[in-house]
Amino acid sequence: MRNQHLRDLSLGPLRCVKEWHTFFANGYKFHTHAWSQGKRTINSGVHVTGLIEGGEDDFYGVIKHMYEVEYNSSTAEKKIVLFYCDWFDPSRIGTRVDSKYGTVDIRMDKRYVLFDPFIIAHNVQQVYYVPYPASRTDKRGWCVVIKTKPRGRIDSNDVEVEVPYQVEEMSHVNEIIEVEEVIRLQDIQAGLEEVDPINVSSFEGHMDEETNEWDEWDEEGESEDDHGDELENSSSE
Repeated sequence: MRNQHLRDLSLGPLRCVKEWHTFFANGYKFHTHAWSQGKRTINSGVHVTGLIEGGEDDFYGVIKHMYEVEYNSSTAEKKIVLFYCDWFDPSRIGTRVDSKYGTVDIRMDKRYVLFDPFIIAHNVQQVYYVPYPASRTDKRGWCVVIKTKPRGRIDSNDVEVEVPYQVEEMSHVNEIIEVEEVIRLQDIQAGLEEVDPINVSSFEGHMDEETNEWDEWDEEGESEDDHGDELENSSSE
């Protein structure tokens, strides 16, 4: 065998392996089932997509162990992380897919009968399982699968990319209308009467405390109220 890489793989991994309780892959933070107990978040659920999306070849499970396997190599260090999972039954007995909404329900007490627990860590997605309320007697023992979003990554299928304006579109903008420059705050066309500041400074009067209104004084220094009082006195005489 001339390929050294295949030669190293044919010799098998080293007998001594490392076991982890936390591992980062594909933007997810995975925990084993035992390590997730008592924590606020459950990061032990995994999903492996099959050949047919939403079909019976999709697998859902829970991570039991994490093993780092190392191969002896003379050219480079070769390591791979495997998840030892407890898989749920992928058939219709243990997995139901809603054809209308695409939701997935898992029967928690049904397991995959064949012994195939290992999966490469970089081939799985993270999920968690939410049980139905006790009022749903028809869903007793079932949980709905919730898929989580990886950190630091954007799913292009869920993001709507806005199309920027192009030069051709901007060329059809209406012509700019020139506006006369504002040089004064007075409208000449309105024909308003200007007020002589000299007359304004000579204005005198007094305010009635009850009505809070100003009474104008005439040229002789008498107000309109004073004239009214004189008329009343003359009439009474």
